[in-house]
Amino acid sequence: MDIKRALTTIGKSTFVKYYYNFKHLSTEECIDKFEESYTLKSKKSRTGHAKMIFNHNMHLEALQIIADSEKTDLKTLEKTLEIMKNELATK
Repeated sequence: MDIKRALTTIGKSTFVKYYYNFKHLSTEECIDKFEESYTLKSKKSRTGHAKMIFNHNMHLEALQIIADSEKTDLKTLEKTLEIMKNELATK
């Protein structure tokens, strides 16, 4: 699985913003939770790629890629580091 391509499809900030939804909710519930005015096709694509990251147990690697990206805005970076801390504490 090409994790960087999946993150590009989802959007790094979208992956972080909806991380716990993607992790814990069904695909249909995730689609319903989007606040942005994405098309239904886009919501399904983003959710499907995010679920694939979790199904392949690559979510921590995805977070690390986002944290290491020079293009990640400060708000997203802070949220990413918070999630990583929480995820590593529960391992």
